[in-house]
Amino acid sequence: GPPVRASDSEMSTPKLKLTYFGIEGAAEKVRLAFTLAGVPFEDERINFEQWGPMKASTPYGQLPILTIDDGECIAQSGAMIRYAATFGDGSLYPKNDPIAQYKVEEAIGVCEDFQKAWMPSLYMGMIPQMFGYPEGFNKTDEGKAKIKAMREEFTATSIPKYAAYFVRLLKDGQFIAGPKPTIADCTLLPLLRGFQKGHIDHVPTTVWDAYPEITAYIARMMALPAVAAWYAPK
Repeated sequence: GPPVRASDSEMSTPKLKLTYFGIEGAAEKVRLAFTLAGVPFEDERINFEQWGPMKASTPYGQLPILTIDDGECIAQSGAMIRYAATFGDGSLYPKNDPIAQYKVEEAIGVCEDFQKAWMPSLYMGMIPQMFGYPEGFNKTDEGKAKIKAMREEFTATSIPKYAAYFVRLLKDGQFIAGPKPTIADCTLLPLLRGFQKGHIDHVPTTVWDAYPEITAYIARMMALPAVAAWYAPK
């Protein structure tokens, strides 16, 4: 049948369960999208012991997964965030405004490019065999030096490059794709904040401080009532 339009007022909100590990990672943008849309969901956070037996039952052997009404299980965080945007007042992904939609997708594309730029430096510290190095290379002196060099290079080159792109995208409004928060902001905020938390070696937590537009943007996002409540100590 035709897709259920959750934004129709007579439609009740389905029961939603988002399953991921107890970190922000790939699920945080989805959590933020549901939060900004005002949609209740079960925020299931599992550990790696629980994940082992569960992995084979997921569509692609990965998390997050979203279970709808205890039935259909959907995968891929990019699909989930767009599904989340069908709730609320529709401003998270303006469906009747192709240009506004395009701006959201453009901003998400820049976020994804930024993530791709960071991935080698991140995964060299976790899965060096992805890059043709032996397993455990990241624990050796040579491996540690390689990780440090890669992350310092990322900080020196990719951070200023993408900061300039984010500043340019912010020129048009308070948020990354216009005057209101969208799923592009749900995507960007965790990326930016991830580097401020202090759990990433060799990238200073002050990395955005040279860009007042970016630090002001982070503060603006964190001040949104739904976002402030989400990150309030629980």
